[in-house]
Amino acid sequence: MDVSIQARIQENIIKYTKYIDIDTLGSIVDVNHPITIPKGKLIVAEEEAFFLLSGIFRGFYLDKEGNDITHHFIFENQSYASNFLTTDKPQVCSYEALEDCVVLSINTRKLRESMQINNQLLWLYVQKLEEAMKHKIIRETSLVNKNATERYIDFKQMYPGIEKRVNQIHIASYLGITPVSLSRIRRVIREEN
Repeated sequence: MDVSIQARIQENIIKYTKYIDIDTLGSIVDVNHPITIPKGKLIVAEEEAFFLLSGIFRGFYLDKEGNDITHHFIFENQSYASNFLTTDKPQVCSYEALEDCVVLSINTRKLRESMQINNQLLWLYVQKLEEAMKHKIIRETSLVNKNATERYIDFKQMYPGIEKRVNQIHIASYLGITPVSLSRIRRVIREEN
């Protein structure tokens, strides 16, 4: 196993063992078998969840016209999942690896069981939900109240360095603009500086 991946696993085990004992954590997350997902691979996993050790994923959906809309980005040391804990309905969001990624699989059945008896784990889940809700509200408010240039500037501050790692088409989609508009905004900002 890659030394940096092994170090990242250890770092996260230490971080999360304050919420859950090591044996329970080991039964939920398969730390011994990281999964490599190649760049470009699509993940449409109904009952699966993963913890991202390296790489970037984007969550996206298709609108009624078939346009690909980037909903969010997932970075190292973040988890992602379908709506497995909140509903039995099919998920509406798919995931694409934007780089070669390494993930740990999360046993969702065991996670659900553990959350029913472990208040600390349930508290961690609530914290993650609150973070996701806060991000969603900030993004939606930005789409309504800010112009495209302001959204782009906010995006760069929220995700420093992402432009070197993510295709401009996905950034434009996330911002709710066309790639041509994004190019124009970037050019104007460069000329002003």
